[in-house]
Amino acid sequence: MIDPHVRDRLLLALLTLDGFAVGLLSVAFAYQRFGGVALPVAALVAGLLNATLLWLAAGYTSSPVRYAPLGAWGLVVLIAGGIPGPGGDVILSTSGNYLVQTLLLLVLGIGPAAVLSWTHRLPEADD
Repeated sequence: MIDPHVRDRLLLALLTLDGFAVGLLSVAFAYQRFGGVALPVAALVAGLLNATLLWLAAGYTSSPVRYAPLGAWGLVVLIAGGIPGPGGDVILSTSGNYLVQTLLLLVLGIGPAAVLSWTHRLPEADD
């Protein structure tokens, strides 16, 4: 049998890995257009997934490590999306029409999880 503390740490590591994956996908689909109209679908989905990951992580620990999936998402969005690559191109742009979509990704991506944490609606861990 696996020790419950080891199991909880492994599950938190997997949730953090999921946060990285959600970050990569939300950056990749940030500027997706539907019928020629830019809708923040990726930002809404990222926000819901981040809130779910935070909810799940809060069930395993009451320490600040519960925010690791959200931190992983933010790290990926800022690094993969904001730092220029070898050719000088940036995935997330703040110029022209892209500014609103970039801000919506950041606000809607972290907003639901922040509301859950701020209103103390996260589950209590069985530490």
